[in-house]
Order: sequence, then C-alpha cells, then structure tokens
Amino acid sequence: MMRFFILVAILWSVCSWGQNKHPDSLWLSKSERLDFPGDLQKGYNAFFIETIPEFQSNFNGLKPLFTSEKQILFIHDFKPKELQNISPDTLKISSNLFESSEEIKLFIVENKRFNNILYQPDSLTDLGLCKEFNRVNTDSLKSKKEIDFFLQDLLHTKGVVPDLIVSPYIADIGYLKEKYYKEPVYRAKVTYNNEELNNVSWKEFPHLETCGVFRTSDSTLSPQKRGFMFSPDIYNFTDKNTRISGPKTFRAIKYELGERLRYSLPLEDEINNLANRTDKSTPTDIDFVEDINREKSVSIFNGASSYIDIRNKPEEWLEEISISAWIKPDEVDGSFSLIGKGEAFSAKIYFGRLQFTTTGIKDHTTSKRVIKKGEWTHVAFVYVPKQKLYLYVNGSLVEEIAASDIRQTDHALLIGTNLWGQYYSGLMSDLKIWDRALSDDEIKSVYLEKTDDNHHSFLADNWLYLSGLFLILIIPAFFIFRKKPTAKQETPTLEDKALAPIHQNIKLNSINLLNGFKVWNLNGEDITSKFSPKRRELLILILLFTLKDSGITSKKLSDILWPGFTAQNKKNNRSTQIKELRKILEKQLESEILFDEKKWQLEIAENGKIDVFTLNKILPDFWSSEKEIHSEVQAIEFARIVSKGPLLPQVEVEWLDAIKAEYNSRVLDLLSPFLENEVLNSAEKIEVIEAILVVDPLFEPAVRKKVSCLLQQEKYGSAKKTVENYKKLYESYYNETIDPEFMKIVK
Repeated sequence: MMRFFILVAILWSVCSWGQNKHPDSLWLSKSERLDFPGDLQKGYNAFFIETIPEFQSNFNGLKPLFTSEKQILFIHDFKPKELQNISPDTLKISSNLFESSEEIKLFIVENKRFNNILYQPDSLTDLGLCKEFNRVNTDSLKSKKEIDFFLQDLLHTKGVVPDLIVSPYIADIGYLKEKYYKEPVYRAKVTYNNEELNNVSWKEFPHLETCGVFRTSDSTLSPQKRGFMFSPDIYNFTDKNTRISGPKTFRAIKYELGERLRYSLPLEDEINNLANRTDKSTPTDIDFVEDINREKSVSIFNGASSYIDIRNKPEEWLEEISISAWIKPDEVDGSFSLIGKGEAFSAKIYFGRLQFTTTGIKDHTTSKRVIKKGEWTHVAFVYVPKQKLYLYVNGSLVEEIAASDIRQTDHALLIGTNLWGQYYSGLMSDLKIWDRALSDDEIKSVYLEKTDDNHHSFLADNWLYLSGLFLILIIPAFFIFRKKPTAKQETPTLEDKALAPIHQNIKLNSINLLNGFKVWNLNGEDITSKFSPKRRELLILILLFTLKDSGITSKKLSDILWPGFTAQNKKNNRSTQIKELRKILEKQLESEILFDEKKWQLEIAENGKIDVFTLNKILPDFWSSEKEIHSEVQAIEFARIVSKGPLLPQVEVEWLDAIKAEYNSRVLDLLSPFLENEVLNSAEKIEVIEAILVVDPLFEPAVRKKVSCLLQQEKYGSAKKTVENYKKLYESYYNETIDPEFMKIVK
C-alpha cells in the first residue's frame, strides 16, 4: 500500500485584477489509513488522492465524500478517460484546477503539470516555475507561528504561490486557510515579439525564474533577463488598475550591443574613453607596442607601476556590470587586477583563474585555471548583484557563481591595478564595460567582432580607389612644392645657448607627486603599495610643508590628519604612523623624517629625487609670490618638469585642495610672461604652453598662442585639433556654447 502523507493544498480563482479570489477548499489525504468519515468530522472540506490503485481499492470508502459534496483532487499519470471506468456516472469531472463551479466534485490534473518544490526556510536554491501549478512539500506547519513564517517566506521572499501544500503535520487547517485567503494574488507575463518569453527573472525574487504567466502576491514586479530591457520596467498593482482583465503584460525589447556601453578603450596608442570623452583619463607608465596577433597597437602594463585612472563628474554608480577585454598576461601565478573601482569591485587573474572581488573582500573565483601565461585570451565578467556572476573565456561561459551584493563608490576606475596595488603585468586591448548584464549571445558577439577600426577595413576594401585618388592629388602637389620658396629658418634653439641640464624622472630613489603619487626605492623598484592611505597622506603632508614652510608643527599635522580626536589619541596616532613611515623610508630610500625646530621635515640624500623639490632647485623658494623667472633657459627647464602632469591628481583630501590651487596659480604666474617672449621660438613656446595647460586646460591665452605657434610651424591639422579639443572641453566644463569668434583663430 502506498505510503501517504497528510497533504494540504490551497486553490483560488482569479477572475480579474480586482477580483483576486481564493477557493474555499483545502486538499487533504490521510496518512496510511483512509478515514474519510473521520476527516469530514474534523472539518476538512477537500481531499487529494494520487494513484488509481488506491482509488479503486478504496472506492467504497470514498462514497461519503461524493455524498457530502466535498471536492476531490485526483493527480494521475494516465489517460483521463480511464477514470470514467471507476467513478460514479453522476460525478462531474473537471481538468481545470481553477474551476470555481459549486457542482464540480472531482478535479483531475496530470502530474507533469506541477512544479515540485521542496520548501526549505533557509535555502536560496534557484527555482524555475515553468509549469502551471505549484506543489510545495514542507515538513513544518506544526504551529500557528510556523504557518505565519511559512506563508510570509514562501509568498514574499521566494515568490511562490502554492496550489498544493504537502506536509506530514497539520495542527490547524482552519488557521492556515484563514491566513492564506487574506493574501492577494496577481498575475503577470512577459512577451517578446508577441510570444511568451521564457526564463525571466524578477528583481523582487532574485532566485526565481518563470515562464509564461507568473502568479504572485507581491504588489510590485520588475522583470529582468540578460540582454533585454522591458516596457514597463516596473509595475505596481493598486486599486487604480483593478479594472484590467487578464495578466499584466511586460514587453521585452532586445538591447543593441552598444547600448549602455559606459567605457570603451581600444588601448591603441591612446587611453581615452571613446564611450564618454568627457571622462578624465590619466595614464601612468603606459606604453604601446605593435602586436602581430592583434594586428594593431596594444597597451603594455609593467606589473609594477602601470595603470590608467579614469574618472568623471558626477561619478555614476554601477550596479549590473559587464566587463570584456583581450589580455596577454606575463604572469598568472598570483593576484593581478585587470580593472578595479575602489571597494566596489575588482576583476582579476588569480593563479590562472578568473576572480571577481566585491565588498568585504568577497571573492568569486572559477574552480579551474582558465588563463595561460603568454597567450592572448578574451575574458568577460557579467555581474548581477545578489544573483549571479557569469565568467567567460573566448566567448564561452566557463562558470556561473552565486553573487554577493555590491557597494557603490565614487572612486575612480583603475585599469591595470586596484586599491590593493595588485598590478597587472602583460598586454591588454579593447577594454569595454557596460552598466548592464550582457547575455551569452552578446558576449559571443563581442568576442567574435572585428577588432580592426572601421578605417582599416575601408582601406583594405577600397585600396584601388584610394590609390587613384592619391595619384590625382600628389602630382599637382609636386609642382606646387617645386615653386614654393624656401621656408624661413627658425631662430636658434636654447640648446644652442647652453641650456642647463634637465632633471629627468629616473625611477631610482625617487618620490613623484606630479601626475600621481609614486615612490621608487634604491633598486628602482616601485614601492608605492607599501604606503597605506594614511601613511601616504602623512608623507605628502610633511613633504609639501617642508617645501613650503620648512616643515609642519605637530599640532597642525595632527589637526589635519585626525580632526575630532582627543589630544592623547592624536599623539598616539601621530607617533605610530611616523614610526612606521620612518621604517619604510630608512630601508627603501635614502631619506628620513626629522623633527627640527619644532617642525616635522623630510630630508632626502643628494642622489634622491623628488619632482617638486626639483622645481625648487630650478627656482629656489618658487612658492613665494615675490619670485619670478628671468631666464628663458630656466623657464624651459621649469616647464618640462611641470609638464609631467598635475599635482597629485588621484589624491582627494580636503587640506590638499588649497595647496593644489596655490601651486597652479604660481605656475601660471611664473610661466605666463613667456607666452610673448621674443627670444623663444615657436617650439620652445609650445613647451611653456603645454606646462600651463597641465595646470589650467582652459587658460585661453595659452591656447591662442599654441595655435599661433602651430600655424607658424605649418602644422595646420594640429592647430585645428587644438581648437576643437578646447571647444569640447570648454562646453563640457561651462555647459555653454563657446564664442564662435574663437573658432576662427585657426582660419
């Protein structure tokens, strides 16, 4: 005899949005012994039977059910007409589980039409609801408290509306029935090209996928599926839409591959973000090389100091993320960051595996090694917070992992490293980041798409046409050139006038503040990562005040770095941090921190180099407003150092803003007079101009003079590009159109 459990099921009928009716029946089958009269006396008003042998052998025992007008659910795995042989002629049979007619006594439903769900309160197991009805098995429901939790968790957390509840223990059927009937039930479906879309996820239920009509008690629904957008993208069931009949329909629309592409860096001779040119891209130690396999130029990352900093204002938040790139790593045994964004995420190579690290150092890692040293590989990360991380190699899905949440951050995007200084070593090309989750097909398309620029394919397809055009243009140009008078010679350069030696940025025993904070030890090794954020700030503070004011007092230092701390805590923190900082400097650099005349100072050996200290050697006490540059040689040397980059562009601390502003102002004051200097030729003036534009890209007199110098050198294309770039920068920064008269300076 078949082993029976106590089976409880709940049915309802949904006639319209405004009429979310539940049936007044619960399905039941007694355990082992069939005592239908006893069950009737206990108040059960519906019964569930699963096999035809049991039905046949106990048919006489079922007669009380038929005479009592109670409802019976019969689940079968055979042809429905076979049931007619054993059921009374007067019994009306329906195969529609949502039938609400009072006359129907027997429902027959095929077993294959049920989603069989094992209810586990603490489980996050993915669920697929692609069949008509839900049969939920649970071993709880022993008390009213358990019933309350069960319904809340099942309906509102897991998103499952049950048709049949199966449980070995039923303590209070009436209470279960009463609580469940109070819950509304709504219906929704998703279509694509007028057909139902399968495998749809829902933002409200991260571990649930549905097909066809989805029934829910949640009043708000937001469909999700990688590669699709939805109209509407969210819907709330309220009293205002109760007159809508049938399920709410969400229309799916397939994304174009380029939609919501946030970052696009070919990494081919430039590091600009082609998807948003207003982003500020700052490279550090990035080189380029022609690659035979990629048939183009690619970026080189040295694994010690190379990275690209990209930021924009205002900084956007990334939730869903898709990252793709071509990489050829020099090393795979270790942790190497391809892309990092503050504490939000870092996409990495980890001992030959792909790894995606999120908030709280949550590592999502492939189970096998998938990246090889010295081989070009296309990698992709598709991250859906609190749902899934999908990892791809050469266009194919290699693993999917349950994903943690993500913490939003306003930090810059770093390419080639992350906040832990896990530098990538190798080649990289065609980096792209979307702020949406790409589908499997879209990742395959990115992998297969041609990486050559459009102009490359145009040249290849039209070489004959272009060759003819070249001959048409070059022949007249030849005769014009022959008649052209010899150009006037440039005035002698400053090199001919005994220009003083230029202090180059030798990566040995040096500290750089221009174009980013970098430190190299006595062996030329990059030790920047050895400085924690607070020690880095402490070193910069002492260094700059040594330059400006011959040092900084203990009180001022503590007030800047530990505001709001008690005097004792300030002293303890200062003592600890300076002690640790001294250890690093003494072992790695010929420099030390001194306390002299009640001020903290930084002292570096003669062979040591600090770029801003070099400026002070060129023009002693250059920070003083009384100082001026009187020598053209001195101006060029000063400009070449300044041209390295802005002062500490990646360091954003409040106290530094005033010093940066003062530094920029001093550079402008010192170099601006040389814009009209008659001794400097056009090439030398451009060196001065480039330094000025580093500290103030919108300094119009410098731009005008640069255009004038380029025209003198007959570099018309460069002059035009300078004007166009200034126009874009001006309109982006001021959010207004530039004066049309300015655009005429290149004509």
